[in-house]
Amino acid sequence: MVFGFSKAIVLGFLFTAVQNWTNSSILKGKNLFFLLLFWFLGRFSMYPLGFPSYLSFGLDISSDLFVIYLLVPKLMVPTQNHNRPIVFHYALFTVFHLFSGLSARSVIEPEQTLSFIHLSIFVILFLILIIGGRVVPFFSGVVIPGYSFKRIPKIESVVLYLPFTFYLFKLIQVFSIQGIATNIDFTKFNIVSGILIISFLICFSLFLTNSIRFLSWKPWKSYKKPILWILYMGYFWVSIGFLLYSLAELGYFPISSAIHSLTVGGIGVFIYGMITRVSLGHTGRSIIASPLTVFAYIILNIAVVIRVFFPLMGEYKYAYHLSGMIWVLSFLLFLLQYTKILFSPRPDGKPS
Repeated sequence: MVFGFSKAIVLGFLFTAVQNWTNSSILKGKNLFFLLLFWFLGRFSMYPLGFPSYLSFGLDISSDLFVIYLLVPKLMVPTQNHNRPIVFHYALFTVFHLFSGLSARSVIEPEQTLSFIHLSIFVILFLILIIGGRVVPFFSGVVIPGYSFKRIPKIESVVLYLPFTFYLFKLIQVFSIQGIATNIDFTKFNIVSGILIISFLICFSLFLTNSIRFLSWKPWKSYKKPILWILYMGYFWVSIGFLLYSLAELGYFPISSAIHSLTVGGIGVFIYGMITRVSLGHTGRSIIASPLTVFAYIILNIAVVIRVFFPLMGEYKYAYHLSGMIWVLSFLLFLLQYTKILFSPRPDGKPS
């Protein structure tokens, strides 16, 4: 779900945005073929093709390295200074992906596999915050008559750069608690508790800044436009997820529920909103959510509530199974409605 599904969708958004920002075509021809090939082989070369696991993993990492190879010439130039953090985020995603694979294969401490997967999830979230910060206000201006908002430069800077401080302290937290790659006994200096408090403060700051940013976009104006409010709901779950994760850092909330607020909610809902919108817009259709799509939006958010909050009442298995089934159903409804649209010519005859 992290290195296959989420990565593929976010890369689709990212390359579309980068091509617009740089007025250039990046992902076509051989570039598109090799990226798809590396991604596909990383998913399916071990089963059913029978490749050794280390080779499958190497091919999967190759897709990340290829992405960096494509992004660097476009974004690491003077005219793209404001977009450079995207390259740094994705470079860290590649490192975390690599470490999670090495940990899963016991090359490094095997107990840390989940920690590096979680760090990879946060990279995806921070990329969504960057992309969402550009497209959600833009889409609002297109859809809502007379819409305007005031961008807050200081908030934008915090949203853009605070994640790198988050990465630093999460890595220190991982290394200090488990002692990977170091012989220092951090506990002698009482550093672990201090790191947890700092991590709490960073996550709470991410909650506050993203909430201020969210409210500055006037999300209440989208209530009559389901194709728009679903994006706001995705961003809302990201903000709430940071709050819950900050509480989890101090032991006041289950870490699993906090992570799923960010993944099932933040990543899942935002992705669903984006793919339904771009599937209509990029194929020349009217950008209006059908009743069945609106139904899918609603049940997808219900799945988030069930997965995040029902375990607090002791209903663990019920929460896992029911939320999972609803989540899958919502994406099956997407396939039911949009497969034909995506494989049909545009009504206006233009290339899609």
